[in-house]
Amino acid sequence: MPSAAELTDGDLVLRPWSDEDARAVALTPASPEIGRYFGPAFGAPPAPDAEAPAFAIVAGGAPVGRIWCAAQKRPFEVGYFLRPEVWGRGLARRSLVLVRDFLLASGETSVVLCTHPENERSQRVAARAGFRPAGEIAEYARFGDGTTRALRFVYP
Repeated sequence: MPSAAELTDGDLVLRPWSDEDARAVALTPASPEIGRYFGPAFGAPPAPDAEAPAFAIVAGGAPVGRIWCAAQKRPFEVGYFLRPEVWGRGLARRSLVLVRDFLLASGETSVVLCTHPENERSQRVAARAGFRPAGEIAEYARFGDGTTRALRFVYP
């Protein structure tokens, strides 16, 4: 897979994630709007996987979130989060489409996204980005609220 430089669809830019972006976005598992739907891996450094890109989601010139491919998972599994004050602007869907198309253009044949069963916002984002439901995973991960189940979505 080619290294990820920058992806854009106009005013939205995805660029390689950096430590400075983590400080600027400033979300943690303790963030009430975010923490419930993420587990302990949320704030952990990513496992080494040179082929799994991670991007800062930049809108209005400032990082407002992150979108990444989970390390050591194939087909690539995409995860993302945004600062709550930018929810509802289509940034998650647009970011997901950019990364999905980048992965497919790089030779991947499918892309996966998993959500907490009650994270209806993320499920709507997946549907709007063309992902389709593909079942449930009983023991996916321990989310912030203790849930271990996840809903799986795939593209195409």
